[in-house]
Amino acid sequence: MTSTVRHVTFDCLDPYALGAFWAQVVGGRLQDDDRPGDPAALVTHAGTPLLFEQVPDGKSVKNRVHLDLQPARPRDQEVRRLLALGATLVADRTRPDGTGWVVLADPEGNELCVERSAGERGEAPVDTGEREMPPVRTADERTMLTAMLDWYRDGVLHKVEGLRQADATTSPLRSGTTVAGLVKHLALVEDSWCTERLGGQPLPEPWASAPFDADHDWEFHSAADEPLADAVALYRAACDRSRAVVAGLLLEDAGLDRTGLDGRGRAVSTRFVLLHLVEETARHLGHLDVLCELADGRTGD
Repeated sequence: MTSTVRHVTFDCLDPYALGAFWAQVVGGRLQDDDRPGDPAALVTHAGTPLLFEQVPDGKSVKNRVHLDLQPARPRDQEVRRLLALGATLVADRTRPDGTGWVVLADPEGNELCVERSAGERGEAPVDTGEREMPPVRTADERTMLTAMLDWYRDGVLHKVEGLRQADATTSPLRSGTTVAGLVKHLALVEDSWCTERLGGQPLPEPWASAPFDADHDWEFHSAADEPLADAVALYRAACDRSRAVVAGLLLEDAGLDRTGLDGRGRAVSTRFVLLHLVEETARHLGHLDVLCELADGRTGD
């Protein structure tokens, strides 16, 4: 296992004032309980949080560590914006061909560099992974439920594609939740609701022999010792089984009203199960969004 950068910390005279400056730089915000005069302030944003700690001495030498900023807007526009916020110009390192960077200092003298935007570098736009929703806005109920569920299922697979094994099985959360654990859990959700409860079939392996009595969260914990590809394959197979069960039920006259029994012996309709799977898959896809962004910066649907 490796360490992660929890904060980038600035020693400073006025944590609140400097935090307010950097919050505007990175598009973040100070915490709700931060106040002027506090000995520390925290700025959260899309990247690593910035922590400002009060020390008695002002800056007297050049930074040994500094931040390089790549703005969304052209470099020179961003420089003008930061100067207006209170930064000062230290050095202009731009070259005649437009390459290079501009060195600024924040209000307490900490240097930072503003580089060219991705557009100025001629780089391709970042693939945010955004996916077009299925055309179901005016569809019938069956089509809407099954198509939206498949859209979220595909989102799970799209989200974890190419993720490193170490990132898939390492958790930045106190709960210990991992990407691999969530994918394996979603496979269990598919089989328990569709294969077992709606289809009336016994749970397949690995669930049939899993030690759930000894470890209620076995699917989460066991995934840490397995390749992410195994959890993905398990999820694909479970989704295929679910689709087959639901397709068979929807051919019957009862359709969405056809019922099975949930884990407590209560009647549940096919309609309810599909709606529940949409809700649970979407919820855990949101968790995967956060975990994957923390792991390697990927964003999007």
